[in-house]
Amino acid sequence: MVRGIGLGLVVSMLGLLSAPDAAAGGIPVIAAPWLDDIALASVTSAGPVIYVNVSRCKEVGSNVCSFVRQHELAHVKLNHGSAFYTSYVNGRALAEAEADCYAAKNSLLVEVRAAVAFFEQPWIANTDIGDHGTGLVRAKRIKACRGLS
Repeated sequence: MVRGIGLGLVVSMLGLLSAPDAAAGGIPVIAAPWLDDIALASVTSAGPVIYVNVSRCKEVGSNVCSFVRQHELAHVKLNHGSAFYTSYVNGRALAEAEADCYAAKNSLLVEVRAAVAFFEQPWIANTDIGDHGTGLVRAKRIKACRGLS
């Protein structure tokens, strides 16, 4: 379970490949200033990694960043790169919904509440973010998965 920005991310902030990070399910976390998002999971020839844009994490706060890291970890753990998710007509949207629910159930409550507040902000609430849905859709899904009203 991600419990805030830990040593792995600090090492990554220095631009180094971190050792497998316990907070990221043993998956290395790599600083990615080029990333146009908060975080991204990928499977490389060396295995899965989570790329994190440290500048974006500073903008959104450590709790939102931790929730997003947990969301990215879900993509790896739930095998969202498999043919089912990549070829099924709604597979990508299903993968994003499953990752949100996984993160909602496995993140600290403070991180979940921060993610909900982030997605409910006016500038993102009604913005359609492709397979993720709008901010309001994500906030509603996250709350439902965690059992929040």
